[in-house]
Amino acid sequence: MSNPSALGLAKKYYNSTCMQYDRTGINRSRKHNILDYTMFNAFLLLLLVSQSASGFVVQGSNGRMASSSLRMSAALIVQNKGGGHGELGYQLARNLKSNPKITSITILQDDAFNDEKEPFKSYSTDLPDVKVIKASLSDESMTADDIEKLLGNDASFDYVWDNASKGPVGSGKAICDAAKRWNTKLFTYVSSAGMYQPTDETVFPMAETTPIKESAGQARFDAYAVEIGLPLVSFRPQYIYGPKANKYDYIDWYFDRIVRGEPLPIPGDGTQIVSLTNSEDVASILASPLNNEAAAIEQRFFNCGTDIQLSYDDV
Repeated sequence: MSNPSALGLAKKYYNSTCMQYDRTGINRSRKHNILDYTMFNAFLLLLLVSQSASGFVVQGSNGRMASSSLRMSAALIVQNKGGGHGELGYQLARNLKSNPKITSITILQDDAFNDEKEPFKSYSTDLPDVKVIKASLSDESMTADDIEKLLGNDASFDYVWDNASKGPVGSGKAICDAAKRWNTKLFTYVSSAGMYQPTDETVFPMAETTPIKESAGQARFDAYAVEIGLPLVSFRPQYIYGPKANKYDYIDWYFDRIVRGEPLPIPGDGTQIVSLTNSEDVASILASPLNNEAAAIEQRFFNCGTDIQLSYDDV
């Protein structure tokens, strides 16, 4: 479909230029001058191409203008202050940098982080093209309007990864509500396998159909995202390690005892199964819904970890 404003401008240009006199003073005929007709078509084509980014838009269900497939695909990563999931935002941003679907990346970073620790101190050196915006994500009064002010009122994100929210309150709810306004194509949530409630009959490794604690914050977050119609994909990782983890104090405690020949206390009898997954692999899994968005949204819930089963004694 042609753009009416572009067509009108092209006709105006054609009518004005084709009736001008050339250097010989002879009036050029619009009807017979093939060169002028060719110029008109070329000029029209240039106008249509130049206006394609802004001209081809559709109205979103919420009244906002939603761009067509020509729009740039912006990614937003909501990152917590650290801990077990602390490295995931950094690794995910590194992964998305090479994904052809993603044209820009923004990290909305909880401002309670320590910028002298990894991975945060590597943002500027390793992710120079990623925009980092700090925010008080622990503020339970935060709303979608606040989120949009932080990110820029004209900002819109096709893809959102939430690696911070613990429930549908405060910034957690605000992120969901903002994503709904943006008509986000894919909303990926980093949940937790800690919500599972296995029984004596549970077969390991656990399937996504294993009963969960419905009152868990992550479960309530999932429910709210689905309730408001977000294209949710929720991953449930367990134990994560990596080169820029910021929980080395825990590991150091074990190695300190090992080098001194002291025994290592282990919960239970040491036969319980555990999953240990590298943060880079987890980031790759979190980015994988981009390969088939519809299929990911259809299944919705995914365990996130290695298929190698280890016992506490093995570790």
